Amino acid sequence: MTDLKTLMDQATDRGTPFTPDVGELVAAGRHRTRVRRALMSTAAAATAAAAVAAVLLSGPFRTARSEPQPAVTPTVARPAAVTDLCAKSDDFFRTANDDAWRATVVRTWTDTVVEVSDADGSMTVRRSPDGSQYAYCVAGVPVHKKPVGGFGATLLNTGIITRQYQIQRYWSTACGDEPNDRSDFERCQGIRYSYAGRVPEGVTRIAFSGLGQHADATIKDGYWVHRIYTDNILKGNTDPVYVTMFDASGKQVFRDEY
Repeated sequence: MTDLKTLMDQATDRGTPFTPDVGELVAAGRHRTRVRRALMSTAAAATAAAAVAAVLLSGPFRTARSEPQPAVTPTVARPAAVTDLCAKSDDFFRTANDDAWRATVVRTWTDTVVEVSDADGSMTVRRSPDGSQYAYCVAGVPVHKKPVGGFGATLLNTGIITRQYQIQRYWSTACGDEPNDRSDFERCQGIRYSYAGRVPEGVTRIAFSGLGQHADATIKDGYWVHRIYTDNILKGNTDPVYVTMFDASGKQVFRDEY
């Protein structure tokens, strides 16, 4: 209709008579209608394709966000610690080398006074069945089925003024606190120091510092124990371990390097 009106307007402006071709106008109108319908169909198809693509793309991401997979932390079974060194608290040198005596302690001295344990083993003070004697016992977690908790060295009365400050120290190869199957000895090149002693009269706190660590010993029933780990024995040259004792008022009454 718009084209007919335009042609009629043009005919009015012409100086010569004009007769529009109705067949041509109808054909032109049908052509434009087909073009318009084709364009609309193409646009609708494009919109539908985009919607399908959006669903396909967003589906996996929604699933990943709504169903997170829990982290799996592998657990490594650790063999039980084996007591492989015991020494009488007031007679270390004789009893530490007496295998029969140590076997008796491990088997029959079941009264534990105080104990600390970690991934590498434990340090324990045990009391005899009659309650008259005490022993320091070190237990180690085996590496290649061999105990590692009781060999090494001990320092007896180093820097000690009176016998009541007697301090025992043992060292052994250790793996540290991280999970480890301990089947490869190359992984166990650290050192675990074990300390034990009587609590001197008046002492209420025994502090350890060194090897980048600060902690208090465990005290109970007149005895104390403590263990400390380092992944490199040479660290003790630049950051040695100090044992410091304090009384109830917080006054330092003893300090020495071990």
